[in-house]
This record gives sequence, structure tokens and C-alpha cells, in this order.
Amino acid sequence: MKIMLLAAAALVLQMLVFLCLGSVVMKVRGEDKYSLSHAAWIGYFVYFGVFEAICLGCEITLLPLRTLALIMAIFMGGAILLGLFSGYRSWIGSMNSLRYRLNLHGIPVIFMLLALAASVVFVLLYYDASADSGWYVGTATTALGTNTIGRFDPSTGERILRFQARYALNCFPYHNAVVSSLLRGLPVIVQARSVMSVINVIMSFLSVYELGRCLFPDYEERGRKVRSIASRPGAYSRKRADLFVVMVFVLNLLSSTIYMPGIFLFTRSFEGKSLIVNVAIPAVLAIAVSMWRETEQAPMRSLFWVMAASVCFSASSIMVLALSIMSILPLIVVRGKWIRLLSLAAACAPVLAWGAVYYLIQHGAIILRTWR
Repeated sequence: MKIMLLAAAALVLQMLVFLCLGSVVMKVRGEDKYSLSHAAWIGYFVYFGVFEAICLGCEITLLPLRTLALIMAIFMGGAILLGLFSGYRSWIGSMNSLRYRLNLHGIPVIFMLLALAASVVFVLLYYDASADSGWYVGTATTALGTNTIGRFDPSTGERILRFQARYALNCFPYHNAVVSSLLRGLPVIVQARSVMSVINVIMSFLSVYELGRCLFPDYEERGRKVRSIASRPGAYSRKRADLFVVMVFVLNLLSSTIYMPGIFLFTRSFEGKSLIVNVAIPAVLAIAVSMWRETEQAPMRSLFWVMAASVCFSASSIMVLALSIMSILPLIVVRGKWIRLLSLAAACAPVLAWGAVYYLIQHGAIILRTWR
């Protein structure tokens, strides 16, 4: 019972941090329309982008995990306070209009929520004893048990003399160690395999939903009298986005090999590679579509945080970079807005920097020692 309560507390705490961070970002941008789900979605990427920078700094300077946990506790506490201060009015407004917005979604939202619930139940009940599962849990458990960051091999327990670029530059597993350190008594395996899996599935659905909203925008006809809830602004986009999420869910169910995104989503949702496929890539597509339709106020800023979080997730973040360039560069060429090349380069800077450092470490130009 204690572990279940701690797991529930970890779930609520992390989702609250994401929501508050997203609320702060939306407030800073001055966005007119507020959505709790959109705020949590944005905050998720912002959190892991910031976590990557802080964790990598602590790792390279050989600071203990306890110090990283303290820094992140201060950061999360500050994020919650700022989020409550800047977004509580929006939260109250969203809750007061919940019934109205559910009517805009209509029946399709029921199918979407059922698909989400089925996915959450599956990832909670699924048992995985693969090497990848052992590595992700073992890395966080080793860090927590030794109070170090990346200085021991989780498979053998031996000291690592030099940081390996493939593992040292992607800090996602250490987030689970930090949460377990802050919530004493919460096993790392529960945080990694259960709590984080549920959060990642929710964020995957939100990414696909955001993509659906961008693919099916509302075109309000001015001067037209609204006669029913179904024809009100927002209903068209929401209903089709809900159905789009259900369609992707069904396609994922039909995945039958390790190379399909559905297998990553349902059976490996605790891995960073799964987050690239099921969270980051749909987010990049949503941003790209919004840029083509000119429906988002700050697409390059959102792309930057997706890139920064992708570096934290996995070395497969190079896929996110390639997709971003292929989907946005043609837009720049077609519209002749060459100045956007600078903003695109700035948005891609986290992955470009990661690639440069990775190359230098692999070829011996940079040597990061784990013991001094």
C-alpha cells in the first residue's frame, strides 16, 4: 500500500510540474488560448530539456546524485510556485468550462479516453525482462545506490574509467533516480516501469492529439449564426483530432514487430527510444504542420524544447533533427523566408551540439574521465 501511495504521489507530482512549466511558458509567450493538456504537453518537453542540461553538468563535474536531486527539487518547487501564480486563473477557467469543451468533443472523446485507459492498463500490467529494461532500471538503481551519475556499469557493477558518449550524453534514466531519491521509499523499478510508463503513454496520446488538431483546424465562418454545439468554433477540430488519436491507437495495436511504433509504445514505454518514436516525432510533425498552416504563434520555440528533450531521451534524437529539416526546410524555400534558416538552426542547436560532442568523444578529441 505504501508503494502504491508513493507511486500515485510521484505521478501527481511529475504531472503537476509539467503543467506548471507549460503554464509559465504559455504565459511568457502571451498565448491567448489556454489548454491544460497543451500546457502539460509543452511542460513535459521543457522539463526534460532543462533536466538534460542540469544532469549533464552534474555528471561531467562528477557531482553526486544527491546534489542533482537537490537542484531538481529546487527547480521543481520553483516551477510549481510560478505555475500556480501565473496559471491558476487559467486552471479555474478551464475547469469551469470543462462541460462545454467536452460537448465540443462529442462522442469521439469517449473512444479516445477508452483507448488511453486501455493503453495505461496494458503498460502497467505488461512484464518485460529484456536487456534494455534491465539497463534502464539498472542505470537508475545504480546511480541511486552509489550516489553517483554514470560512474558505474549497471550490468557488472564495475567502475567506468571514461564516460561513453552513447550513454553519458542522454540523461533520461537518471530522472527516475532523482524522483526515487526525492520520494524516499519509492523503488526505482516502480518509478521507471510503472509511473514513467503511464506518463509517457499520456504524453504520446497528447502528441498525436496535437498533430490531429493541426491537421484538422477550424475555419470559422464570420457572420454565421451558431445554432448547435456541434457547429461552434473548436468542435470540428476537436472531434477529428479525437478520431485521429483513435485511428493511430488502432494502427499501433496492429503492430507486430519490434520495428513498429506500437511495440515501442505498449511494451517499451519506459525507454528513451520509445519517446523519440511516440512523443517527439508526432510533436515535430505537429509543429511543422502548424508552420505550414501558420496557426501557431511560436513554432520554433516549441521545436527547440522538443529537440532539447529528445537529446535527453536517446541518441536517436538525430531522427528528430532529420525530420525537422525535411519538413520545415521546404517551407522556407517555397515561401522564400530565408531569415527563418537562422531560427531553424537555433531550434536544432541542442541536437547539433549533441552530435558534435558525440563525434569528438568517439574520435578521442574529448576524453571525459569518471574518476580524478
